[in-house]
Amino acid sequence: MTSHRPARRQVVIGVDGGATTTEIVVAGLDGGWIAQHQVGCTNHEVVGLEAATAELGGGIATALERADADAADVAASAFGLAGVDWASDEPRLGAAVSAFGLGGRRLVVNDALVALRAGSRRPWGIVSCVGTATVTAGVGRDGRRARTMAVGWGEPSGASSLVRDALHAIAAAHHRTAPTTALAGAFLAATALADVEALFEAITRGGLRVGPSFAPLVREVCDAGDVVARQLLERSGRDHAAMVVGVADRLDLRGADVEVVTSGGVHASGGPFAAAFADHLREHCPQASLAPLQRPPVAGAVTLALELLDPIDTGC
Repeated sequence: MTSHRPARRQVVIGVDGGATTTEIVVAGLDGGWIAQHQVGCTNHEVVGLEAATAELGGGIATALERADADAADVAASAFGLAGVDWASDEPRLGAAVSAFGLGGRRLVVNDALVALRAGSRRPWGIVSCVGTATVTAGVGRDGRRARTMAVGWGEPSGASSLVRDALHAIAAAHHRTAPTTALAGAFLAATALADVEALFEAITRGGLRVGPSFAPLVREVCDAGDVVARQLLERSGRDHAAMVVGVADRLDLRGADVEVVTSGGVHASGGPFAAAFADHLREHCPQASLAPLQRPPVAGAVTLALELLDPIDTGC
């Protein structure tokens, strides 16, 4: 007598994989979330491909178990993974993902693109992610993708470059080649060092790392009335907006009513950064609209998985 497997519901999987945590969602074909699970770092650049794959595979197995589903029930899956930075990464990470034995179609993209899809009403648009570092990415109306390299050359780097610029301003004021700034006092108080020379000696000789966690000091000093700090924030806003304009130009979206999704702590902090960002964007992409990210990026991964099954009109 032939045994038949009982009919089971089909599901989709959405993944937002980062350098710190990875969110995995199993959803029904109606988009409703059935199960969610969080694991650690799945960025192969940080932990290596083998460890990243193991972490991701274990997380997917747990999420499917919570959803009372198995790999054969998966109709489509979308993976937004940090570290998928070059065209050569997609087939390599795609091959690693295929080892999970999931059914259906699969998509492997950089994690910025799932943030874009989480924040945009349409399958095309641009996302500006500005946190510890930064990346700007977009999808054109014709499906073409473009993004910044996020390598720190030729582009700003979020909180990291803001702190670097603050250190330049502090040093320049010490050399009396630029205006004095209260940033010096704020950075000295934060490091418990006596003076500017002690600060830079500790950085260059003592292994002191003055990194992105110092970025909120720039906003605090600005809010207290420091002109130099305000100028740094405004310049950073313009520089990050310029990356959006560049991506828009590559995708023929400069004159389009494109949604620009904003995510990350620097965007969320508002103030002079946000104002300068909006002003520069308005000048160079006058039809663009800002869309602060309101949903978790993994929601965009679920949407991308569903769209693998039922592509929607791009709304040209």
